[in-house]
This record gives sequence, structure tokens and C-alpha cells, in this order.
Amino acid sequence: MSLAEAPLAPLKQAPRASPDALRATLYASCRYLLRAILAGVDGAGGDVVDAVILTTIMDANIGYLDDNPALTWRHATYAAGPPEGYRRPITVSALAERLGLAYETTRRRVDGLIAQGRCVRTEHGIHARLLDEPRHHAGSQANYAAVRTLLRDLQTRAPEIGWPMAEAAEAKTEDPPLRLVNRRCAVFAIDTLRRFADLSGGYGEALVYMGVVEATGRGATDDVWPSLRTSSLARSLNQPIPSIRRRVQTLMARGLVTAQGSGFDARPAAAMEPEVSRLAVANLKRLYELFRQLEALGVALETDARQAPAARQAFEGPR
Repeated sequence: MSLAEAPLAPLKQAPRASPDALRATLYASCRYLLRAILAGVDGAGGDVVDAVILTTIMDANIGYLDDNPALTWRHATYAAGPPEGYRRPITVSALAERLGLAYETTRRRVDGLIAQGRCVRTEHGIHARLLDEPRHHAGSQANYAAVRTLLRDLQTRAPEIGWPMAEAAEAKTEDPPLRLVNRRCAVFAIDTLRRFADLSGGYGEALVYMGVVEATGRGATDDVWPSLRTSSLARSLNQPIPSIRRRVQTLMARGLVTAQGSGFDARPAAAMEPEVSRLAVANLKRLYELFRQLEALGVALETDARQAPAARQAFEGPR
């Protein structure tokens, strides 16, 4: 069997990590996901749930391409996007189930995206409109750079994990696999956001919680946590202050955020510490899986450009 015919190899289990490494990994994920979510929110009219739904539709439509490494590399770069006929539709019920949303909420949101021209309903399900425009290209480039930053952040803050591709040299390719990386990152983002949303009470709350975790957890010690104010968080997330205040109150009621003077931080209540620990462990597993998959597919995020054509040829095989 050639590499072009071979499916992804079974993924190795993520190594055990110290509490410090788990926390550092969680903060790094929040930093990356906030960038990704806010970029999606900007493209979805400022709505977090719409951005998550649209990303999930896109993943359902074309994410399967990476099950076949030949298709993976054939449609890896931005210039080589998959044709219309390659999209696989997703039903509203399947979309709702994957995201943990009520069916009627999902249906109403999808109808809104269709009205905006972002999706199309067919007899088989929902298709996202394929994007090929300067703004989308710039967003894909930004995500690729953010993933590389994420990997370097993980290598620096949690080196004990032994992150895949950690020993590679700096990448200099002029034609990076933007679409391939976007597809794999979408799976990571959707699954991780679902877990954050389940814990915090919704996708809007998840966005706020990640903002608090990233802003106050990164500089925290066992006894001292930086404090964050509502206005600062609203400004960083580009969200209205009343919305942020309401969601912070929800997070406090759930024991995920602690009041500190006139602000708050991401210290959980004692009863919620096991839940936050489980979130951190699940996050580590998903992150490790993301980079293992990219490695298995031959994506060299930090490998010299001269190796990239050889990797593509190995996966595509002779034509």
C-alpha cells in the first residue's frame, strides 16, 4: 500500500503531564482559540454561535478530505481549494448534535446564515459557500502563522510533552498548506470549544471564560492571580460591556471565575477544580492529536521549504 492510499496512522496517546504543563497548555490553547474565534466572529457579523456553526458546516463539507492523504495534498494550498462537487452536506440535526445545541436554535441560526448568503440548503443538507477572496486568504495565512506560534509556545512552556515536529527547522515555503492546516485546526477548535461551552454554559460564555483564563492564568502563581476588569475584557474580545458582565456573572455562579476586588480571575471554586483539571487534560490530548495528525499527513510547519515538495510527492504518489 502506498502512502497515497494509506489512512492516517493510529494516534499515539498524549504523554502524562505535570499540573504546570497542563495549565501552560490550557493557556496556550485559549490564546490560539481566541484569535481563531474572534476572526470567525468578525466574519460572522459579530456573533459567536454563528461563527462556530459556520466553521462546523465547513468542516463537515470538506474535512473528510484528510482521510485520504492524496486528496489532502491535492487540496492543501490556498490556490488548490476543492471544487464544489467535493462538498459533503450536513443536516441541521447532525449539526445540532455535534455542537450540543437545541435543534430549533440551530435551524434558526442556519436559516440566518442562508439569508446572509453564507450557506446553501440542498435536498441532502447544508453547504457552506466556498470562499476564495482576499479577506479569506489573509485569514488563512493568519491562522497558519498562529498555529506555528502555538507550537512554539507549547515547546517553550511545556517542553516535557515532546510535541511532534519540535525538532524541525524553520519553514520558508512560499506555498504553505493553508487549507490543510485550516481543516485540521477546525476539528480541534470545534471539539475543544464544545467542551468549554459544556462547562461554562454556552458558546458566548466559553469565549468569555477563555478570555479570563488567558488573561489571568498565564501570569498566576499559586497564591497570586492578576485581576481583570469587565471593561478590559470587553475591549479585548470586542464585545459589549453588558454582555461581558452578564456572562462573567454566569461564570462566577458556576464556580469557574472568582471575584477579586473590583475585578475577577480564573481561579475556580474548590468544587469545580476537578472539572477544570479534566478540561485541561482533554485539551492536552486534543492538542497533541492535532500536531500528531499534521505530522502524520506530512505537514512540516517548521521544516525547510525544500522538503515540502518531496513530502507532497510521497503522499500523492505517481500521477
